[in-house]
Amino acid sequence: MSDGGNEYGSVSAVVDELHARAASLAENGDALGVVFPPSFMQRHTDAESFEAFMAASQWSVSSRAEFAAIPEAAFDEYVAARTSFSDFEAMLGQAGEEWMARQLGV
Repeated sequence: MSDGGNEYGSVSAVVDELHARAASLAENGDALGVVFPPSFMQRHTDAESFEAFMAASQWSVSSRAEFAAIPEAAFDEYVAARTSFSDFEAMLGQAGEEWMARQLGV
């Protein structure tokens, strides 16, 4: 049976691809503003932008390496306290889905 030209084959695969693309973008510190635009941050957090979100944190982040060095458990606690998400993975997943929807124009 044809999948109608859908190269992913299933909704689950599409969601996995969205998460992978968002995670890939998030690896580049400059891209975090793309993955987490102000509209996303204002809807889901108490910050106006991702930059403001990070500036209010205990971590000074000016590079990808500094962001990657943040202890995961501590950052998850910060995300849970300041957003509508339980941890950074959930936040990144939602942001990735919204980013992909913007890319697809839906």
